[in-house]
Amino acid sequence: MTCAFADPREWWLEISPTIQVQSWQQSQVYATSSSRWCAYINQICLHAFLDWISTEDFPSASVWHSFPGTPAFWEFVNGTAILLDRRRVVLIPSEAIDDSELEVPQEWVDIPSWAADYYLAVQVKPDGEWVRIWGYTTHTELKSLAHYDSVDRTYCIDARHLTKDLNAFSLSYQFCREEQMKAAVASLPQLSTQQAENLVQRLGNSSVTFSRLGVPFTTWGSLLEDEHWRQRLYQQRFTLSAVVSASARQGERVASPQEIGQQSQSSQVQVNLSRWLEGIYDNAWESIETFFASNSSSLAFNFRSSTGLDLSSIKRAKLIDLGIEIESQKVVLLVALIPESSQQVSIRVQLHPANGESYLPVNMKLALLLESGEIIQEVQARVQDNYIQLKRFDGEVGECFSIQVALDSCQITENFVI
Repeated sequence: MTCAFADPREWWLEISPTIQVQSWQQSQVYATSSSRWCAYINQICLHAFLDWISTEDFPSASVWHSFPGTPAFWEFVNGTAILLDRRRVVLIPSEAIDDSELEVPQEWVDIPSWAADYYLAVQVKPDGEWVRIWGYTTHTELKSLAHYDSVDRTYCIDARHLTKDLNAFSLSYQFCREEQMKAAVASLPQLSTQQAENLVQRLGNSSVTFSRLGVPFTTWGSLLEDEHWRQRLYQQRFTLSAVVSASARQGERVASPQEIGQQSQSSQVQVNLSRWLEGIYDNAWESIETFFASNSSSLAFNFRSSTGLDLSSIKRAKLIDLGIEIESQKVVLLVALIPESSQQVSIRVQLHPANGESYLPVNMKLALLLESGEIIQEVQARVQDNYIQLKRFDGEVGECFSIQVALDSCQITENFVI
């Protein structure tokens, strides 16, 4: 079913309440909250797309890998491959409101057997009733026009390079059947049994949040491309996660998908702080002057003076939006690095109000977490706190940690590697 009020160049597909419930139930076979949420949004996207496309031009449309193959994909990678006759199409769902670009995980582009002909940009509102497919590109265009982000291993293509008229997709598919849509993809090295076993043991621990970023891509791609090892890795992570969390879950109510999405968001990107030392910054992390005027007497310059951070420190800021349950609640997270040696840095973290507000919300929390998820520092805003900060801490190159911002039931986690 399509939406009568949608842009006619786009595809708006309905998500029935039944599909939402079924998709959430099926997503419980994943090891972590983030992989369960990834599976959920991919499931509702897949069902809506298949139900619609099979009644239109492609009655034989099917999932590239049916269960039990599909669960292993969504444990590690966002996206779903669909077979439309002789072509492969990958749906890339996102909850982001901003549709200025399409981000495609490298696995769908550079693993030879995974590479698709077409990639569809999909906006999903899991707590609503619609899936919006708003643009598409080809493998060749991704390889030639997209920016490769080595931090989170994605191909990011600007929206201006996408074809926005989805009617053109059907025409292209129908009349360009012999045209080559894929660029050449280098083959990946073959892993020995011992190498694969070691990788499964190392990456199979569910406390390793971003297993796809834990080893070089050629190694990771080789492991994931092999169906046997992909399933072994998935089973290892799920089994260990079930053992660890079984006692904690006893007697607890299972949250709804909407509650999970509202209560906890964890960035899928691991911010590489060593790159900051080289002057290379992630797009979301901007100079502090972006948020606060250089003559500001309040905020960011507490970073320079009262906390003892001199001009040798490297400072960046990111706008954090907690507006899922709380309307327009935004704060600014500031991170500063002070190089101590070639292998060690000192780190200072502060949280400030945004949008001209003078004070942080009472009870807002700022926490430092180890890679294991253990909280080792936490501060909480009081009445009329115009910022809060963690105690200065040190780290070595290669170490991972997370910073969590929380207010009531909402929390957002930013993950870092030094």
